[in-house]
Amino acid sequence: MSHGKERKEKLCLNCNARVFGPYCHVCGQHNIEPKETVWELIVHFFNDITHFEGKFISSLRYLLFKPGLLTLEYERGRRASYMNPVRMYVFASAFFFILFFSFFSEKTKSPIRINQDADSSSTKIPAVNFSNKRLLEEGLKDAKTAEDSAAVYKVFGTKTEKASGKEDSATTGMLGITDKTYQTIAEYDSAQQALTEEKRDNWLERLMNKRIIVVNEKYKGDLKAFNKDVKDKTLHSIPKVLFISLPVFAFFLFLLYIRHKRFFYVTHIIFTIHLYVFYFIMLLFLFTSNEIEAAAAWWPGTLISLIIGFYMYIYLYKAMRRLYAQGRAKTILKYFILLFFTVILFALLSVGLFSYTIFNV
Repeated sequence: MSHGKERKEKLCLNCNARVFGPYCHVCGQHNIEPKETVWELIVHFFNDITHFEGKFISSLRYLLFKPGLLTLEYERGRRASYMNPVRMYVFASAFFFILFFSFFSEKTKSPIRINQDADSSSTKIPAVNFSNKRLLEEGLKDAKTAEDSAAVYKVFGTKTEKASGKEDSATTGMLGITDKTYQTIAEYDSAQQALTEEKRDNWLERLMNKRIIVVNEKYKGDLKAFNKDVKDKTLHSIPKVLFISLPVFAFFLFLLYIRHKRFFYVTHIIFTIHLYVFYFIMLLFLFTSNEIEAAAAWWPGTLISLIIGFYMYIYLYKAMRRLYAQGRAKTILKYFILLFFTVILFALLSVGLFSYTIFNV
């Protein structure tokens, strides 16, 4: 709220409408002198902070201890006394992920050692053999002469023994099965072109093979750097995944309560926003409890974590019961249906997130 000197002029400086009181009835701007002293600016700042804090504290109290009440109040039209749901989500998610990335995320993690030489301490990107051995064997079947066989070996980079006509022992590389690995996509495409249409890799195999070539070229066989980039990109994509899941989760609620004409889709979105904010706060408490337990071997930390986990588990049921006002049996049934679809939703989003990360790392 502004505390400047009120203007004698009765025309709003913002929208030029005629003002009949201290505030414009059109745009709501306070009709005060636009020039402020430093002291007035400081007072204005603290007034806004305390005004925000008052709304936030009252909203937080109901959010934590009165499941579903904030959404019910919003649906009833009582909104001025509480923090706007969208602002609450933006503030809570930003606060949560700042703390999460600063204190709770793992700073280092040992890479997965899949293919490591016995005489070397350097970790390499694992060897992957999709169908190249099959390609080589099928190519040799179509070879009618020694020249044809030599051409197939040349495509795959394989040497032959002149005495016996057998190929040397193959060593597994990044994509190939010989000491000649595919360094570029062009080499892989050449190997594919040497085969007939029905004997070539399918689209998924081609996609994976080419992606591994690109990764190998980018990271030079450094699996540790590859794992680190995948982990970082995955973690920093979680806020986007949660934001995407929000309207989908609300749509599940819309389908469950589609016969309740009183509730519009927007109401379900507001309910989901309040639910997500609650879980952000509870997860911070849970992570803090786990950190204390791990650092000090403090046994009550386990009990606190169990209590928080149990409360998070029943919170959704309590919120659904209060907002939608159905009987216990119906609410419990819809609660478990919602949990089932939520598990499927986040499983699909996790697969999508991992695939997106792998193909964009």
